Amino acid sequence: MDFLLISPPVANFGQATAGLSVLTSYLCSRGWEASQWDLAIDAFHHFHSPETLEATRALLSSQPDKVDARVLEVAERVVRDIDEAKDALRTPGVETDQARMKWAFETINDAGIVLTAASFGQYEHDFRHFGVDEAFRNFKTLDEALDDPARNPYLAYLEEYALERIEREQPAAVGISMTYFSQVMPGFTLARLIKRRFPEIRLVAGGSYLTAVEHDLERVPHKVFPVDAVILHDGEAGLDQWLKHALRGEGQPDAIANCYLRGPTETFTRSGERSLHHTDLDDLPVPMWTLDGLQLDKYLVPQYPIPLPLSRGCYWGRCAFCNISCQTVATYRTRPIEKAIADIKIALEQTGSNWFDFPVDSFRPKELRELADAIVAEGLEIEWGAEVLLDPGFKDDLIVALARSGCRTLRFGLESASVETLKAMNKPTRPKHAARILRACKANGIQTAVMLIAGFPTETQRQLTETFDYLVENCDVIDYLTIHQYSLVPGSPMAQDPAKFGLYLLDQDAVLWTSMPFVNTNPVGMKSEDLPDVVKAMKEGLREHYPELGELWTVAIGGWMTFPAACGVRRRLVHPVSGG
Repeated sequence: MDFLLISPPVANFGQATAGLSVLTSYLCSRGWEASQWDLAIDAFHHFHSPETLEATRALLSSQPDKVDARVLEVAERVVRDIDEAKDALRTPGVETDQARMKWAFETINDAGIVLTAASFGQYEHDFRHFGVDEAFRNFKTLDEALDDPARNPYLAYLEEYALERIEREQPAAVGISMTYFSQVMPGFTLARLIKRRFPEIRLVAGGSYLTAVEHDLERVPHKVFPVDAVILHDGEAGLDQWLKHALRGEGQPDAIANCYLRGPTETFTRSGERSLHHTDLDDLPVPMWTLDGLQLDKYLVPQYPIPLPLSRGCYWGRCAFCNISCQTVATYRTRPIEKAIADIKIALEQTGSNWFDFPVDSFRPKELRELADAIVAEGLEIEWGAEVLLDPGFKDDLIVALARSGCRTLRFGLESASVETLKAMNKPTRPKHAARILRACKANGIQTAVMLIAGFPTETQRQLTETFDYLVENCDVIDYLTIHQYSLVPGSPMAQDPAKFGLYLLDQDAVLWTSMPFVNTNPVGMKSEDLPDVVKAMKEGLREHYPELGELWTVAIGGWMTFPAACGVRRRLVHPVSGG
């Protein structure tokens, strides 16, 4: 095998990251023998198995002086119930049974309480998180934590499980793709173990999390993360070029797109020009998504939601707080309609699933209309969801067309219902247009998910109250709600010019971190230290109107079970609401 692309623990147990399949498909089309491995789902089942949890319970029972008796009671219960809880989330129909979903998620979450308790304060470990206190203070503390079995349970797991497969399949090169912060320590651990056991294997890393911390990459010691290259942003061309150079000796290192290589100072150095290469989605093969290497029955969903990214970048791309779209430098692109339809058909044939969760940053209304019309014209009976902007271009007739094509849910970044705050954010959304769009969606059987940011630096308590009141007034047309506390992220316009927004940067006290410490000098803004209490109070006040707010199965809008819940029942199409 030429190349094995791995998604390390800890990630989404309901879906593999889209980048695995897209990159594997692309490399195969370029003549490479490539395969994908979602190691994250395998690790999830290992740590959330009756065997592992029983061993953990026994360890806790052997040290009763260190363990709360209530934790031992939880341990006994999860050992008994964990398999039933996992099976429950795979059972068709569970997506409409909120009580059953809640029980299953709470059982799986309780398993994390037990796993964390067994570390005796060394780390936190549950189905969506792995963290070691103080590990990311600097690269020395990270290096020490990675090699400490007491603080890093993935040392033993990856040594036994991952290296055995790598030895059996003998890939010439391995890629490690990290989407979430929770994957950083396991991903770094995997790279270190591979390099020690198989020094001849070439290693490359990438993924959206590493892209988000690009500002730190040139400081990462090769000793800490011993990969040969890191490819950020769009990875297709860079991976192909790197493999040609690393395995065949072809091409020049400075010609590898979006790439950092091991430099002379034992850190990473940007290769070639700093200008980024953006993949033309028309150049990607059909299918753009491939099942090869994935076992869909491992995922805890009643039907697998296929992540098919039919657009990249954001066509607005000017929100002051945002660094999504490849850290605000990506160009907006869409997959040609005929190829998108071909991708959908092949994914349907490969998987037997008709659920499509399009992982996009945005989708222009005109192009989404073209896709919806093509789905209907081809007679494709699919159910789908996507994240889109609250764009006035989403007229009522367009929303009707989306519903007819199988759209079951749309996710929106409202962020605020205060016009003043939205203008300060440079967000094009306006509350009046948003309310019309949300109502038209609900009238046509499309469930809605709304994301908010509380504590934007110029936001006053009055403006936050406007948002609270808006959410109460529109609770009948918003199905899922999540509230994020504002954070300053590298790559955003606010991070590039913090003084313009009244922010004073503090010295960073962590490495590979996606938020930057700051002092808010805006006289009317809320203090950062007060925000957790403000968000907590806001959630408590809204829970009467949004009973699922904060439930484990809804916390990741578009993930966990909110998308399946929206797809679970085909909703009868009704006439659109008036207006537009």
